Amino acid sequence: MLPMLINFILFQSIWFGCILLGNTFLPVAIALVAFHLYYTKCSKPDVVIITASVVIGLFVDSMLMAFGVFEFNHGLVVPFLIPPWLVLIWAGFAMTLNHSLRYFQQKPWLAFVGGSISGPLSYLAGARLGAIEIPLGLWQTAIIFAVIWGPLFLLLTQWAKRMNQSIYIQVKDVQPNEVQVKQPQEQKS
Repeated sequence: MLPMLINFILFQSIWFGCILLGNTFLPVAIALVAFHLYYTKCSKPDVVIITASVVIGLFVDSMLMAFGVFEFNHGLVVPFLIPPWLVLIWAGFAMTLNHSLRYFQQKPWLAFVGGSISGPLSYLAGARLGAIEIPLGLWQTAIIFAVIWGPLFLLLTQWAKRMNQSIYIQVKDVQPNEVQVKQPQEQKS
């Protein structure tokens, strides 16, 4: 229970710090992600999930920005990409998929519903705190984010689940000091 609570607190710290302080919070956010990786013994699934989620988030949110769904009040470094502070929020979010949000891996329908609700609420809270502008208005923006975040959260949780199973099976099937040599198949003439 304590590791899940620590994971949740780390993510909330990254979220609030990045939303309120923008790019000035980057060193702290990076340190919190690094602490998470250290604390969880830098598990391979976490590293892969964080990396892939950052790439997905960079693409999804940059596209939403390009289509005018939201705009940024601060922190843009490259005009067509989301600011670094939002990239770190994605990394922080990805940290939770195998830990404080792991429950959703077992309940796909709940992941879909939860993503449809919490995704929009997160962005709308960011707008309320002044980190982003939502030029389309509250309801249109909420609907767009719900349509994106329901399937996206479902996809990420199920992918994390499969990633964990795949890595667990690979490690479980190989015994210590066992060398697996694949014999070449004979050519049939």
